[in-house]
Amino acid sequence: MVFTTASLWCLPTAPALSQPSIEPSFERCLAEPQTWAEGLTEQLPLFLNLALSRSRSEFQVVLVGEPEVEPLSSLEGLPIPTTGSLPQGFRLYFTTLERRLVLDPNSERSQNPLAGRRTESIQLAYEAYLIRSTFRDPWQLVRLQVTGSGTAIRDVTDGITAQAIRSWQQAGCPLTGDLELTKPSV
Repeated sequence: MVFTTASLWCLPTAPALSQPSIEPSFERCLAEPQTWAEGLTEQLPLFLNLALSRSRSEFQVVLVGEPEVEPLSSLEGLPIPTTGSLPQGFRLYFTTLERRLVLDPNSERSQNPLAGRRTESIQLAYEAYLIRSTFRDPWQLVRLQVTGSGTAIRDVTDGITAQAIRSWQQAGCPLTGDLELTKPSV
């Protein structure tokens, strides 16, 4: 087996106790934008919930919407690797629905352990910019922006969601069935 620089970039790191067992498909990391985006959004709830759990967030991702992919007509304003070749790029739009359980400290739970519990939901809309130097290179997340109801667009390129996207790629861009957690038990 021959490894290129691109495939080494996608090689998973040594498995940690909290990381699922993975049989990656490195070709998926190099896939065309729509295929790549569909693979990402299929597994993003798992990877994002792991990242949220590590950060001790109260929220959990319940749903990630279908991805919308748009080719980039201009790479102006994006950090572009200096490789000498003209990079490819695309813009990815997706949404998340996140929830958290809120307990009312004033409620009487002696009769009913669920009394005083309610959920809060937030829906977030993401816009991601991805580029690569050649078709043999993996896609690189260079910008991630988010907005929600009543909030301004903000840059979260170094945030938890971006970390989850990069973790998915470092794991070899797995799909359902590639991860031990998603395989049916016999």
